[in-house]
This record gives sequence, structure tokens and C-alpha cells, in this order.
Amino acid sequence: MGERGFLILLLAGFCVPANNQIRKHVFVKTVKSWSEAQSYCRENHTDLATVRSQEEAEQLLNIRGAFLGDSWLGLYRDDTQNWQWSNSDDVIYSNWRADVFCASVNSDGKWTDLPCNLQKAFMCYKETSNITERYTLIEELKTWTEAQQYCRENHTNLVSIKNASENEEIVKKAQGKPFWIGLFNEPWKWSHQGDNYTFHTWSNGEPNNLGGNENCVAMSKTGGWNDSPCNNQKSFFCCGSSGQCFYEGTGKTWQEAQSYCRNQGRDLPTIQDQARVNKLIGLIPSNSNWYYWIGLYHDKENWQWSSGGDVIYSNWEPYLFCASVNSEGEWEDSLCSQGNYFMCYNETSNITERYTLIEELKTWTEAQQYCREHHADLVSIKNASENEEIVKKAQGKPFWIGLFNEPWKWSHQGDSYTFHTWDSGQPNNLEGNQNCVMMSMTGGWLDYGCNNRMSFFCCEDSDPTSPPSTPVCISTSPEPCT
Repeated sequence: MGERGFLILLLAGFCVPANNQIRKHVFVKTVKSWSEAQSYCRENHTDLATVRSQEEAEQLLNIRGAFLGDSWLGLYRDDTQNWQWSNSDDVIYSNWRADVFCASVNSDGKWTDLPCNLQKAFMCYKETSNITERYTLIEELKTWTEAQQYCRENHTNLVSIKNASENEEIVKKAQGKPFWIGLFNEPWKWSHQGDNYTFHTWSNGEPNNLGGNENCVAMSKTGGWNDSPCNNQKSFFCCGSSGQCFYEGTGKTWQEAQSYCRNQGRDLPTIQDQARVNKLIGLIPSNSNWYYWIGLYHDKENWQWSSGGDVIYSNWEPYLFCASVNSEGEWEDSLCSQGNYFMCYNETSNITERYTLIEELKTWTEAQQYCREHHADLVSIKNASENEEIVKKAQGKPFWIGLFNEPWKWSHQGDSYTFHTWDSGQPNNLEGNQNCVMMSMTGGWLDYGCNNRMSFFCCEDSDPTSPPSTPVCISTSPEPCT
């Protein structure tokens, strides 16, 4: 259609956001890529359309009328998944289990994230041009770390997957058995760039992020690791590229210690195995302090391949990941579609009335909706004492909290609605590049390559005192409005 397309603005398509600002929907027939559509909407209206409810999704269908074809919405996949509270509070406290999260492939060929200390079969790969010899399923039950070590010793590494055909190939090889792959989500990074060893020797109960600001790691005299505030002053080690290390007894913050080592052409130590731990312990004077900085620090969480390759393809289950609290008060990420009890909160100074455990099994989205209708929202937790309070309220029962990890964002900044109406089997990120969302003629959503060209919806904020008027048609071509 090109630029001969025309706009149809139906003021009957109104939505009222939480701030009571009326938002009008505009349907644009001119086909554009998602980025072009976003730019057009921002220049001429407010932004690409955000969909908050089924009612609003139906409004968009009505506005589009008999138009045949799919249309862009304002939903897109962000570069990084991030955890956020349902009520938009800042995430200033967390209490995750101390496991990194690792990826496995289920019997359907979809990927799921699981605690790395579970024991599963696993898939190794070998650098070879022979397809039949490239992948090997090991049916011994091992943790992810044990599986990684086995593959590195006996093959090349745990398998990494670059496209849909490779995924299909290894799923066929597994014959319906679930297994570990080489993808892991590790928030802890080594100071020395490129070092991606997954060896850990945390002390019991660590890391616990006490106070919500323990983002650097210190090693004790006995070799155990603790997370600690980076501004604490500690002795430290520096290591060169040859592996030679020395002990520095002057107390410094983690950043100061890192700078000190780097100014000498070294870095804080990367620890690959227990042998390196023992070597560092041997450098510590007998009369020194108890804890010493090493090169491990907490960065944003991100998924990476064990082999160090780029993550260019993924095949996750098409669910958000939502947070629940287990019977011990630790947080776990779970599939949002599973049934669970949940905790609501009310805005009140009365502690006993603030939190309410609902012992009905609901999905995370159903739980959020229930809490918003009957209370304020799903509970958000700002510190350890609040966590302790709600765990006490639950009396050992696991339950949903308001924390969710959502890779899909709305183009209009500040819109954080979690309403979805995906078509069956969507989103599937086919060939690893479907990062934008379109709506079909029947109202279902599909992820799609952002460079494809199609019509789209804009949303326009207006004065809430302005009454809805009769439909207006604006033509950008010599043809009359229809």
C-alpha cells in the first residue's frame, strides 16, 4: 500500500488508564516495520498501542473493522529480562535461593529453567562435521555443574543451540527424555573479562544478599565464599595472566582493590577449581584478617552458553517466569501457569491486616487480578523483616508474590500491564529473531520479525474532559474516505 494508505481514527475506541487519562486508539493502514510504526505513532500521536484487557483487545478489532491483515502492537522483547514488582515498586530486596538457574529441554523440545542442583540427563557435543557423532545424550543423572564437567572432560562441552534445526536435531537424539543443555543464568561475574568459570564454593547459607546490597564476594581463611557490601574494607589478592598471585594486606573496597590490581597489570583472582582456592589460602599470613576480596561480583542476571558462544537462539516455554516463596521463606522462580496459593496486601498501618494469604490455587496472573480486585495487589517485599513477616503469615505454605520476570515490554514507557492473549503456540521466537508483536484478524497475538511491514495501531492521550465524538476519517491520499 505504501504511503497511499490512510488513517482511520475512531473515537469510539477509548480506554481509560489508571491515571484517568482517556486514551484514543488510531488504526493506521499504511504498512511499516515495527520501528517505523513506533516512530510514526510517537511523532503523530502518543505511541504504539498498549493492550490492558480483553475489552481493550476487542476495541482494537472493532476499530480495524473489515481490514484483512495483521497489525503491530506496542509489545516488543527487551534486550534483557528483568524482575519487577506487580505494583511497580522498585526491586530493592531479594531472597533468591543460592542456585544459579540452568536450562533444560523437556520432552516437547521446549526449554525450561530449573535449579542447577537438580539431577538430570544431559547432552554433550563434540567439534566434528559428522552430524551423527556431534551430539551425545548421557543418561546418567547429574547436576548441571557435574554435567558440564563431564562434557568438558569427555567431549567438548554441554551442547549449545544456534537455531531451530539444531534444536530439532538434539530433541530427536534425546527421544523424549528431558536433559540439561549448556545455558545458564549466572548473575555473578568475574572481574577479569572473558572468565566464565562456574565453579563456586559458597559458605553455608551464602550468598544471602543481606540488606539487599551484598554485590561483591570475599573468601574466608577456610576457603568459603560470602557475598558482602562492596564498600567494606578488606585485604585482597591480585593475580597475573600467568596464574601467579600475591596477597595484599592493605584494606580496600572491592573497586579500589580491582583498580589497584589492574594498575599493576593484574586483576582480582578468578577461581576455576578447589586447587586455586587452596593456593590462595596458602598466601594468607597467619595473623591477618578473616575475609579477602576475590574477583567475583554481582552483575545483572543474564543467560549465557557454557561454551562462551553468543545466545542467538532460544526456545523457552511461552510463559513469564514468576516468583513464589517456598516453605523455608526463600524465593523461587516458577512457571506462571501453575496453580499456587498467593499473598495479597492492603495499604494499612495495621500489620495483622496488611497481608492476606489466599489459599485458592490460581495462576500468577489470576492471583494478581484477584488481589487487585479485593485488596491492593500481590505482595511486594522491601526488606528481610517484611519477608519474615509474610513467611510467618503463610505458616509453611508456598505462595505467589508480586515479582515477575517479563522480557516483553510495551513501547509506551511506564506501561507495565501483564495482560496477554497469545495465539496457541506463541510466542515461539521462530529462528531466534521474533522480537515484536502483531495482532491477527481474530485478536490473537504472535511474535514476529520486527523488520516485516504491516499496518499498526497508535494510542493517543487526550483531555479526559473531552467527550467522545463521532468517528473521524483522515485520508492521506486523493481517494475519498470510506
